[in-house]
Amino acid sequence: MLLGITLAICVVTDLRSRLIYDVVTLPALAVELLLIFLAAGAPGLIDATIGILIAAGPFALGSAVNAIGMGDVKLMALVGAVAGAAGGWPGAIQVLTWVAVAGGMQAGGQWIWAIARKRVRPKYVPYGVAIAAGTVGAWLASF
Repeated sequence: MLLGITLAICVVTDLRSRLIYDVVTLPALAVELLLIFLAAGAPGLIDATIGILIAAGPFALGSAVNAIGMGDVKLMALVGAVAGAAGGWPGAIQVLTWVAVAGGMQAGGQWIWAIARKRVRPKYVPYGVAIAAGTVGAWLASF
């Protein structure tokens, strides 16, 4: 539930201000890690950490070359922690894959929309939307 609320808040702030705020993602990550530890102990934290590395790692590399914002990296760390704790490293890879597909679809859609309206291709994709959509997609696919 905490992940869902955090994703919803981040979608709104990313669409409105093009920012994903630390004040939202970092406390949510801390609470999720605490809950994971309380539920599954050290093994759960190890799975969550692996999930963070898998899900947020590529985003951190993208941020290093200014291709993606750090807010997106932190949101993916949260998503990766939950996915890793719930499904191990395969769960984190599944979420990362779904987010990548959702991001590609979103960027392509924005590009087509810009061409149809005779505008310049957008320079910014509010990736929080793709992160939320991909996370929901991965969650639904796991049933």
